[in-house]
Amino acid sequence: MEMDRFDHVFIAPKNFDQSLDFYSKILKWSIITSWGGNGQPRGVILKSDGGMTLVLAEPHNDSIDQAWKEGRVLHQPTIHLMTDDLISRFKEIPSGNHVVISPERTHWGTYWFVLRDPDNNLIAFNNPQNSESA
Repeated sequence: MEMDRFDHVFIAPKNFDQSLDFYSKILKWSIITSWGGNGQPRGVILKSDGGMTLVLAEPHNDSIDQAWKEGRVLHQPTIHLMTDDLISRFKEIPSGNHVVISPERTHWGTYWFVLRDPDNNLIAFNNPQNSESA
């Protein structure tokens, strides 16, 4: 079983439209999926020809979105790692204040947990299939 593979970079851009134009029109990265709009915060997943995955997202309502509620640092990307067994990987992590978000389902359709390193960088562990009750 492979654990902790690079998954994607998450950026909370200052101007969503300008950033989306840069990555999709200037760099020619393909839009894989998007969400939001019509009064809801927008997000998009883009992929480069070389396989680099980038997520751009506007801030969400702090009361319902853990990624923003739990101290997202707006000027720093969040490192996302893919892990084959999210629950087992989480159980290997010692408890402590470095755990920002325990395993949960995200509104974009995956499962994750998030840790904070000593420099306040966020590291998210993702899996599209593990459930929080597994």
